[in-house]
Amino acid sequence: MNSKFMGFTTATVIVVGLALWLDAKLALGGEVPVPPDFFYEETKPLDPVPFSHKSHVTGKKLQCPECHTKPFQMKKLAASPQMTMKVLNEGEFCGNCHNGKKAFSTKEAKDCAKCHRKK
Repeated sequence: MNSKFMGFTTATVIVVGLALWLDAKLALGGEVPVPPDFFYEETKPLDPVPFSHKSHVTGKKLQCPECHTKPFQMKKLAASPQMTMKVLNEGEFCGNCHNGKKAFSTKEAKDCAKCHRKK
């Protein structure tokens, strides 16, 4: 084979390989946009509970898989009807972390206002 052709082929392989490697690095390192805040409304007689992805993801440095799909499904508010204080206090949903060890406890009456707030 012609040495110019071999040099061109080698350079092409290197450039394509580098482009693929950079694309993979960008795809893996790219940031997922932080979803907007929302309110859990099914909290009667208590005030609704706002949830901030920003404070949990950005502030607490949690990764999406830590909460999704267990203890929460990806569909927004899918767990809402099952989220009672009894279930949270048993360590499900928010109570998975809000247990007094990793984060403030759902069982402490003094902490109710940390979650239940007027809109």
